[in-house]
Amino acid sequence: MSEIQNIITKVLAGSANKEEQDLLNDWLREKPENKRSFELQRQQWEEILLVVDEEDKKRVFTDIKKRINQETKVVDFNERVSKKKSMGWMRIAASVVAFISLGALSYYEISDPFSHLNLIGYDLVEAEAGTQQTQLLADGSTVYLNGDSRLKYKVGSEANERKLYLEGEAFFDVARDESKPFVIGLEMSHVQVLGTSFNIKAYPEDEQISTSVITGRVAFEASNTESLILIPGNKGVIDKDKKSIAKLDVDNSMDLAWMDKALYFENTSLSELAKSLHRMYGVKIKLTDGSLKNLKITAKFENEKFEEILKILEMTNEFSYRIDKEVVLIGRKGEF
Repeated sequence: MSEIQNIITKVLAGSANKEEQDLLNDWLREKPENKRSFELQRQQWEEILLVVDEEDKKRVFTDIKKRINQETKVVDFNERVSKKKSMGWMRIAASVVAFISLGALSYYEISDPFSHLNLIGYDLVEAEAGTQQTQLLADGSTVYLNGDSRLKYKVGSEANERKLYLEGEAFFDVARDESKPFVIGLEMSHVQVLGTSFNIKAYPEDEQISTSVITGRVAFEASNTESLILIPGNKGVIDKDKKSIAKLDVDNSMDLAWMDKALYFENTSLSELAKSLHRMYGVKIKLTDGSLKNLKITAKFENEKFEEILKILEMTNEFSYRIDKEVVLIGRKGEF
C-alpha cells in the first residue's frame, strides 16, 4: 500500500498527526483526481460508521483486530514492534475494512471502484446519493443514473465497441449500431446489447445484480460464463453469494420507479428499504436495534417528501425514529 493511502486511512480513522494531515492537504491540492478519490473514500468510511448497528460494528472491529494480531504476532520486542504493528493495522484496515449497509456485510478495499481497470481515456459521470444525473453519450445513447452511482464510459467513433463500467443503478436507452456492440462491465458480470433500453442495478453493497429489459434484447453474462438472453418482461438476477444467475418474468415498471421519484416495496427488509431511501434522498440512516434489520415492509411512495415517508412508516410499523443532525436514527417503538 502506498504511503498516501496509509495517511488517508489514518485521517479517516482519526489517528493522523499534524504532519500527516499537512501531507494529505498537499496531495489533495496537486490535482482534482486526488480530491475526488479522497471524497469517495471518506463517504464510504462514513457509511461504515453510520449505517450500521453497534453490535455489527463491534463484531467487525473485533475481526480486524484478530487479523492485526495474526499479522504482527511474530516480531522482536524492540522499537520496530510498534512500527510494524502500525503498518499492519493500516494495511489491514484498508483492505479488510467492513462495508456494512444495515446488516449486509461484505469486504472490499476502500478505493476508486474502477481502480483495478485500465480505463485511460474514459470519462466519469457520478450521481451522489440524493441526486440523479442524465448523460447523453457521443453515439446518441442516453444514460440516467440513480443516486450513489458511478459510470465510466468510452464510446468515441474510433472504438470498435462502446464500452462502459457501472457501479450503482442506471437506465440505458441505447442508440442502435450493429457494428459496435454496447458493453457494460459490472461486478461479476457484464451486459451486451446493440440497441435497446433496460435498467441495471449493481450496487457493490447489495446481495444481487439485476438487469430488467424494456425494449430489444440483452445478453446478460455472469463472470463464470453462464449467460442469459433477456427480452421485454424479463429480469436477469445474479446472486453474489451463491454465484448463480436466473431469469424471471416480471412487471419491470417497478424497477423504473426511481426515475419518477417513486419507491415500491413488497415484503422488503427494513435494511434494504433504508438503502433505497439513502440513494434517493441522500440521508444517512442508522438502525439502533439490529433486530429491526429483517423487519418486512410493503409500501408505495410516489414523489413523497422524505419526512412524510418516515412518518407513514412509523405509524404503520413497530419502530420509531429521530433525526440527529444529518442522520436518521431508527429504533424500537417508543425508543424516541
